[in-house]
Amino acid sequence: METRVTKLLGIEYPIIQGGMAWVANANLAANVSKAGGIIGAANAPGEWVRSEIRKAREITDKPVGVNIMLLSEHIDEVAQVVVEEKVSVVSTLSLIHI
Repeated sequence: METRVTKLLGIEYPIIQGGMAWVANANLAANVSKAGGIIGAANAPGEWVRSEIRKAREITDKPVGVNIMLLSEHIDEVAQVVVEEKVSVVSTLSLIHI
């Protein structure tokens, strides 16, 4: 199936898995990534998120996104990690920014 989202993200299906806090880790996001996996950052510190991004990239060459919880006490450092790691898809609550 080819849509604007599949072309943009280099994925097969226009499906994006939500960032579920403490459930959507590197393993889930990377294995779902063929259709649009997202790591749920929850209230985790930036270095945990960086580690999960890198683990996911070891599992898949497809884009892996990160869900940033806006009420997190670590939001600034997580946002910085997302920028540094050049994450292509970021969601905040129910909004997805591509």
